[in-house]
Amino acid sequence: LHPETVAMPAPAAACSLLLLLLLVAPVAAGDCVIHGVRWSAWANRGHLTEGLIIPAQTFSAFTFDLSVGLQTLSVIMDISSELVWVQCGPGLRRKPTFLPGLRPSFAPIAPCPSSVRNNSDSFGQIHYADRTCHPGETGCAARCRYVEHIYGAGNTSGYLATETFGLGNRVFTGVVFGCSGNVTLRDGLAGVSGFVGFSRGPLSLVSQRQISRFSYFFVLPDDPDNGKAFVSLSWADGADHADVKGSHTPLLAARPNQNPYLYYVNLIGLQVDGQLLTDIPAGTFDVRANGSGGVFLSTTLPFTYLEEAAYKVLRRELMSRIRSQGLAPVNATVGHSLCFLTQHFSKLKVPKLALVFDGAHATMELKAQNYFLPVPDGQTTCLSILPSTSGGSVLGSLLQTGRTMTYDIHGAGGGRLTFAGAPAPAKVSLATLLLVWVLLF
Repeated sequence: LHPETVAMPAPAAACSLLLLLLLVAPVAAGDCVIHGVRWSAWANRGHLTEGLIIPAQTFSAFTFDLSVGLQTLSVIMDISSELVWVQCGPGLRRKPTFLPGLRPSFAPIAPCPSSVRNNSDSFGQIHYADRTCHPGETGCAARCRYVEHIYGAGNTSGYLATETFGLGNRVFTGVVFGCSGNVTLRDGLAGVSGFVGFSRGPLSLVSQRQISRFSYFFVLPDDPDNGKAFVSLSWADGADHADVKGSHTPLLAARPNQNPYLYYVNLIGLQVDGQLLTDIPAGTFDVRANGSGGVFLSTTLPFTYLEEAAYKVLRRELMSRIRSQGLAPVNATVGHSLCFLTQHFSKLKVPKLALVFDGAHATMELKAQNYFLPVPDGQTTCLSILPSTSGGSVLGSLLQTGRTMTYDIHGAGGGRLTFAGAPAPAKVSLATLLLVWVLLF
């Protein structure tokens, strides 16, 4: 797929007043807030744990419900991919299509569109000659086809179309999305119907709808207060873009030979118990001339992958500080894994890890749950940071949980990433409750 940037219409409808009044964790400057965000069972990601003695995890990505035409589908939020896509079943169905192990697939149209009726009046196909598409298809297969590669997971292919989307409390018309008939992910979709790309790519939701700021807050896996999780979207023409409270670090524009769609940050060091790990060689996290290196963020990879030179220093320091408390790892001779018996680890004073970014006071202090993960067998707890084999570093989803992550991507330059603590619950006045009651009844 070689799309050109498509000028998309402005959002068709404002957020619903009633839904805004009912928000339990509102976000400043958010024109649209999506609640019901949750950990996804799609995380059977054993291939990500190579070299680590951890069985396949039961979480990995963050999901929410997305209205596509007349259907509501469960989708994964992916800040490192471009396309919005859902699995499409055969056409001529009025009810959702159920496939083994999957949520309903979107059923928009029969294989050859000229002779059949759409299931949704707002559904439209994109012809291969459209400027959105790279030319090449003919005849009944004249639909614009694509292959989308999903970082660390596999790929999917299908054809491009347009449809009306409902996201949280906002409606978007004419959204370009992928109808995927061939999904070859390493672990399948397992309970979800597709992905929503939030990257800088021209066909991502962020680019199509000209979203200038988005935020998300995901709770830690063992946090019972799942109701706090949310995704918030803002537009430059309608949102207050005053500074968000928290620590700031620049989002870096991609260098030559880097993926231009990813969100890169300048990680300059690691701290353990407040002490900078000076044994990490200078320039370890820098971008190299061939485009390798650098650090970007992901919401679909659960673990964090660090340049091996940095990982070795961090592993050695953590193991030393934990050994000093009388607890030895259960696999000290195994290459990269670092695991301890949970019954003893739970009594430890876990060394405090922090990431140091470029910027004033831009230090992200982590909780132990962000980087030590109990294995589902209940016997061991392991470090969820691994050495990178791809020549760069990725800050995974588990590392980001328990804090609000805000991406300001409007204006010149690469933008800015802000990270802060958990959002405060909303205070609802009696007058607001009465207004809600009147609107409901």
